[in-house]
Amino acid sequence: MRLALLPIAVLIILASLFLLKNSPPLTNNKSQNPVELSVAKEHDGTDAFLNQVKKSKGEWVENAGIPIFENQPVAALPPRLALKDSSQILGSHIAADGAEKWIEVDISDLKLYAWEGNRQVYQFPISSGRPGYNTVQGEFRVWRKVRNQTYRGGSRIRGDYYYLPNVPYSLFFHEGYAVHGAYWHNDFGVRRRSSGCVNLKISDAEKVYNWAGPAMSGGVGALNSTTDNPGVRVVVHD
Repeated sequence: MRLALLPIAVLIILASLFLLKNSPPLTNNKSQNPVELSVAKEHDGTDAFLNQVKKSKGEWVENAGIPIFENQPVAALPPRLALKDSSQILGSHIAADGAEKWIEVDISDLKLYAWEGNRQVYQFPISSGRPGYNTVQGEFRVWRKVRNQTYRGGSRIRGDYYYLPNVPYSLFFHEGYAVHGAYWHNDFGVRRRSSGCVNLKISDAEKVYNWAGPAMSGGVGALNSTTDNPGVRVVVHD
């Protein structure tokens, strides 16, 4: 009788080893750096993340630790962004000839277009929200510009956890959705890879950030739009 049960026990052990091997990696608090732990507290839920964005000064986070995307470590942080000359004004909601500046995001073609009236200024490949993280669609306005921003979300259990410090050139257009640079993948124009935001190459994100309103001093790291200094209109569609 005991010999008859032996094959069943072996199968149970093999099945357990298989599940353990293929489970997403879990990380306990001891293996997380202090900055990531503090970010975890500040970004605990949508409302908390929005409050963190509102109070962010856009400063570079020192000793941020290793970035993580989809539970996997990212090779390296991008180069530190230097603040520009304080006398330089970045962006505006209108062009030199008075035409309205606006951004079009085409999810189906994975493209971002920057317009001044009906004149196209930029065209860049993007990566939009991956399955489960669809990019919001509709017509919005940029409500905040942030030079460096930390993003965190997802779940280690599901395998979609991300901790991304010092993300450059964020243009928030709807709650926590933003157009920003991405350093953790290179799938622009190829596939939907983001966590809901509109990802651009860092060099492309810088051009859009410097072009788009609200207008801000080059020495400022973060700024909200106002009635007198509005953000550009953003139209997202598929």
